[in-house]
Amino acid sequence: MTARTPERNGTPSPAGAEPPADDRPAGSRAVRRRLTFGVSADLADLPAALSPWQRAYEAWRAAGIRWGHGAPPRERAATPERAAPASRNAIRADAPPAARPAGKPEPEPAKAEDAKAPAAKAGDPKAKGTKPKKAKGAKATSAGAAAKGGDAGSVVAAATAPAAAPDPKDESPARTAGPQPTADDSAPNRGTRRLRVAIAGVAGLVVVAGGAMFALDQGGGGAKKPRPPAAVPAAALFGTDPAATTDGLVQDLAVVTASGRKIVAAGTEGDGTPGRERARFLVSADGGHAWKAAKVRGADGSEPPAGERPRLVAAGAGKWAALGQSPAGTVVWLSGGGMTWTRHLDTSAFKPGDQVNALVATAHGFVAVGSAGGRAVVWSTADGRAWQRVDGLQAGITGLDRVAASGGVLVTHGTFSRKVTRKKGRKTVTRTVRGDGLWRSADGGRTWTAVAVPQAQGSQGATIGLVAGPGGFATVREGQRTTGRKKHRRTTRFGVLFTSPDGQKWQAAGRISAPGYGGVERFGGSHAGFGVLVKGAKGRRTVLRSADGRTWQPSGTVAEPVRSSGLAVADGGAVTVAGRQGDDAYLSGANLAAVPGAVHTELAIRSLAAGPGRAVAVGSTNGGAAVWSSPDGRGWTRGRVPAAAGRLSDVAFGGQGWLAVGRADGARPGALAMTSKDGTVWTRATVPAGPLAAVASGSAGYVAVGGGAVWRSPDLRTWKRAAVTGGNLVDVASTGSGYVAVGGRGGKPAVWTSPDGAKWTPTAAVPPGGGPLTQVAARGNALVAAGAGASLMVSPDAGRTWARRTPPGARQATAVTATPKGFVAAVTTAPGGAAVFGSPDGSAWARVPARGLGGRAERRLTAMTPAGAAVLATGTGVRDGAETPLLWRAPVPAAGAARGAKS
Repeated sequence: MTARTPERNGTPSPAGAEPPADDRPAGSRAVRRRLTFGVSADLADLPAALSPWQRAYEAWRAAGIRWGHGAPPRERAATPERAAPASRNAIRADAPPAARPAGKPEPEPAKAEDAKAPAAKAGDPKAKGTKPKKAKGAKATSAGAAAKGGDAGSVVAAATAPAAAPDPKDESPARTAGPQPTADDSAPNRGTRRLRVAIAGVAGLVVVAGGAMFALDQGGGGAKKPRPPAAVPAAALFGTDPAATTDGLVQDLAVVTASGRKIVAAGTEGDGTPGRERARFLVSADGGHAWKAAKVRGADGSEPPAGERPRLVAAGAGKWAALGQSPAGTVVWLSGGGMTWTRHLDTSAFKPGDQVNALVATAHGFVAVGSAGGRAVVWSTADGRAWQRVDGLQAGITGLDRVAASGGVLVTHGTFSRKVTRKKGRKTVTRTVRGDGLWRSADGGRTWTAVAVPQAQGSQGATIGLVAGPGGFATVREGQRTTGRKKHRRTTRFGVLFTSPDGQKWQAAGRISAPGYGGVERFGGSHAGFGVLVKGAKGRRTVLRSADGRTWQPSGTVAEPVRSSGLAVADGGAVTVAGRQGDDAYLSGANLAAVPGAVHTELAIRSLAAGPGRAVAVGSTNGGAAVWSSPDGRGWTRGRVPAAAGRLSDVAFGGQGWLAVGRADGARPGALAMTSKDGTVWTRATVPAGPLAAVASGSAGYVAVGGGAVWRSPDLRTWKRAAVTGGNLVDVASTGSGYVAVGGRGGKPAVWTSPDGAKWTPTAAVPPGGGPLTQVAARGNALVAAGAGASLMVSPDAGRTWARRTPPGARQATAVTATPKGFVAAVTTAPGGAAVFGSPDGSAWARVPARGLGGRAERRLTAMTPAGAAVLATGTGVRDGAETPLLWRAPVPAAGAARGAKS
């Protein structure tokens, strides 16, 4: 069919916008030039921010002429045709929800770097993604038809909502193929004519399918595919508990250090699960009055992984360094001024099993001390990046736990062990003597000699703390003095401060005392003075400070629930105590809840499931169980859930309604279960089990697994325990012949099957994985399971045989689900992003186009479910160390999309 220009569609253009008629072919050079330089110059309903070339593209698209006819045929051979961009007027499948609960803010937009993938050319068989199909019952309406019985403009206007401005790197009309004027072309007509909505209606149809609208071009151009759906930040969609009195996360500040007026406190924040905490640094530039949250990044600018815990901080010569632990070994953080910390992983000088206990800045860099294998170790560096290790100091030193530096001299405290041989009568007896002591080094920590702190002024016991203060080094011992006789005898307790100008000769310099003195809990200092935290009566603790160690003044108190972990003295004598109060971080004199970025709120979505007309997500917020539901996967409403401390980890829909299971917090954690008829109002249910990990609904009812137990119920009221051979079951699914559960046994993957949920049998064939399995999806008797590695375990016969399949570029499989057309899996990729793959049977996997998952920021999808013609997925994205929920919604990949793809 010959494409027509807008003015020849049989419907007059609005007054003032009608171009002059002509009989030239729709695709002729003259018509294309007029559409480019004439009517496009003032195209209606488009933002003024669009460039002339972008407006020209819209005029071509509306007229049904394919964009990219700029060069004559003789010139095209030298210039390969580029992919035509998707229509800027199409409403994408990842559009924001049509309706949101009152008071909910708009969802956060996807980052610009996540939307840089150019759209695939329509009709290209190699293009990624699936072509939009018309769903059963979907309506197709043209603007011309609507004009007869309704408002044509309202339909087309909905399809011409402007999208985000294109990225400069995109193959946009303004930068690639398009009408290129030549020297012999006549000047275009630049009048005020407009291309109206009624004209654009003839060039395209608006198709409503599966809740999403797509603009389909007619005539010459063929159908244009929408951009791939994007994973978007979803914190605004999944509401937290409005009645909560806690943020639900566990914060801890393990160390605090001062340098001049600047103070840095470091620790972690997480949901209490070991390995999921994230490093936190807080900075004050005015001696502890005002605080800010510092940024933490990897050496390549990426978000650091979870599970890293800073425990030591030191500052000197304008540089800051921190040391801590992670599952991969010792971690080093470096900073120029304390506001931005760059993370490094050192596996050469620091080895697995090393215990790094103290860190100090010197005139030549940094020195750390600790132990490994029962022997003392010293590490030193000039720049914080390249560390040297010194093993085996003096014979018998078993470990070092404190270190201080002053004037080129180091003093360290540690423990020793030596054998002593004595004669008892005719026998020779050898015994091992253990104790603590101080050692001094004047060569940067390479060699050490023992030094002694005398007992004086009633002091006794081991030394407490070790700092470089005014005039040299200082440490503290406990002391006491008894006066009076018999009934009038009285014992007074106090602390004795010892100082040394060079670390060799030590002497008593002052006494530390306070009403109800019960001992020194923390001791710190700097060139500005000393500070101590003294235990008192009835749990009361007092902060004392001194400029010289002789006279001490009160400087505040610390409440009983606080567990202190560090004390620092800034210039001016201000003393700061760091620690933990319950599940919250503590800084004396600071309200961390009012510091932007210092405290976050727990919001975790752990599982998804779909039922008739509704999708349900479960997890936790503010430390309590939470449920959300949605009719379309776009707008989510928080469910009415009984208050329950804990978390929900899985949800399923069955013949008796919805069942969500998880873990209830408390002194004796147990099962947490909730049921619902409609997915919105939930009731607490009783399951006589320990914490539950997963649930499935099948032909025999509901089956829940957790630890080494399986529980089943036909009606959500009565529960019976099923016998299972030893192992840890973490996920369960319904199959064509019963049920399948996965987990681990002895650190290896394990699979159990059951025809009815009552009798379970371990499969004879063990999946070829390196560790326990964590997820399983079933489509009939075809199974796909995921574990800790990059591979997916695939079984076509209900677990009798298994094969390993790895999606290209995968680092770790994080989610898997079965759809009516096959399987969909999510994986993590380098350097920190994620990807989605589809497969008809699990044997071959092809990448599913998805935006918003790339880049260096950590992103991952951890839960998936089919919901009608769509796949829903949730996960987390990390920005500045804070986790934010992600939501991804896309059409179910076609069954044949992955055929022939290699995995």
